[in-house]
Amino acid sequence: MIVSLTLPRLAGRLLAWLAIGLAGWSGGLEAGGLAGSNLLVIPQPKALHAGAGSFGWAGGAPWTLQAPVREARLWQAAREVFGSTNGQFLNNGMVGYSLQLSLPGGANAPASLPAGPDAPAWATNAEGYRLSVQPAGLLIQAATAQGAFYGLQTLAQLRSGAAAELSCPAVEVTDWPSLRFRGVHWFPSASGVAMDERLIQNVFSAYKFNACVIQCEAARWDSQPEIAMRDSISKPDLRKLVAACRSRFLDPIPLVDIPGHADWMFRHGQNTNLIEDPETPYACCVRNPQTIAFIEGVLTECLDVFHPETFHLGFDEITLRGRFPNPDCPFCHDATATALMAESANQLAGWLAARGVKTMIWGDMLLAPGEAVDATNAKDVAEAKARRAAISKNITITDWHYVWNADRTSLDILQQAGFHTIASTWEEPVNIYRFTQGAVASGADGLLQTTWAGFFPNERELKREVEQYAAYIIAADYAWSGRSDPPAQLGYEAKAVFRKAYANPTPAF
Repeated sequence: MIVSLTLPRLAGRLLAWLAIGLAGWSGGLEAGGLAGSNLLVIPQPKALHAGAGSFGWAGGAPWTLQAPVREARLWQAAREVFGSTNGQFLNNGMVGYSLQLSLPGGANAPASLPAGPDAPAWATNAEGYRLSVQPAGLLIQAATAQGAFYGLQTLAQLRSGAAAELSCPAVEVTDWPSLRFRGVHWFPSASGVAMDERLIQNVFSAYKFNACVIQCEAARWDSQPEIAMRDSISKPDLRKLVAACRSRFLDPIPLVDIPGHADWMFRHGQNTNLIEDPETPYACCVRNPQTIAFIEGVLTECLDVFHPETFHLGFDEITLRGRFPNPDCPFCHDATATALMAESANQLAGWLAARGVKTMIWGDMLLAPGEAVDATNAKDVAEAKARRAAISKNITITDWHYVWNADRTSLDILQQAGFHTIASTWEEPVNIYRFTQGAVASGADGLLQTTWAGFFPNERELKREVEQYAAYIIAADYAWSGRSDPPAQLGYEAKAVFRKAYANPTPAF
């Protein structure tokens, strides 16, 4: 799925704009925020009410965290956003987390969050928060450190001024996400480490994503040094990116793509004995014991780098090229593609489960033409149903559809078959808008925004494929807010927002 802007892609985008009446999207609109306010926050909060005046504070001003524990990631983020290392931690038996600067009369935050059946949604959601700014001070409250972190990200957007003198307009924000899982998918490279660190700091966490699916099969694995490419990321650098994700409340999820798209295993003429169809070095033979040992070896190294809760195994477009199964393969000649796929996915998911790790795969091989508008790689409905029946329901399906008119149909089909689902989008704004709406309406677990800017992207590809990177902003907005406004009515131009965010200097604290 490595693609670039082509005439069909451009035509598809124009058709989407025309069909939905959005031809003016790329010009943006005047920043409008929520109704009745000229404050713009991305993602759009559930409620934002502007007040009168503003609150100003000097760099280095004292601030307080009241919480059960001094969570290191939240503490660091507070130093960055407040522009001050002068923090005090109080553990006074409070339920939840509060951050405050100069509350009226020196008053402390409430000892506990609102509770009971009438408690507001922000106080009961693990990622929700309340931000209250008055001319006399500001207060962030949340049930968890992660929720308070997101309150800080909203404050960072509303804050203005230099380090010596900061200010924020008076405002009341209550907020929580519409989708539980909000992820970004991307490829790391040796030349792109600094770029990825900047994206993690300034874009992914700043706009309230909470997961990174890092497609890393091309890394430099100790067990397979012969297949590394010149720009393959090292394990130490990959560890650095994993740590950067965790430091910003982003769950790092490794992706190693098998058994299709397995040409990474065969680079430089290596491991030819593992190819399913020797005439087409694309898919690996999933029944060959040497293949299983190879894959488990790479997965073991990957687990050691990531220590993940979830692992993505690919399983997309398996029959796209070559013969799968190959009738001449001594291991697979008597099997069907359905049997091989289910057997391999279930075996590897079991192997991961034994190590306390959950599994994700792509969903196109479980869908037939007519069950979605694209990404339907089962031959027919009967084959798709057989695959859905055979695959373990402990495996989450990341259901990718990249055309503008994607809807909830495939999500419903997969959920009715017993799977947890995550809608997966790409760069087209209307695709993101429509499929995220489908994810929210269908009760899907979340959204995964994919990036296909090459196997080894760096800032050169970022500049060339800026539409893909700007799409992060749109996906973050829809996945968190669940807003129903089409892209033309978002109130901002995504490329401008992305470029400004990416260019922000790394905080010195």
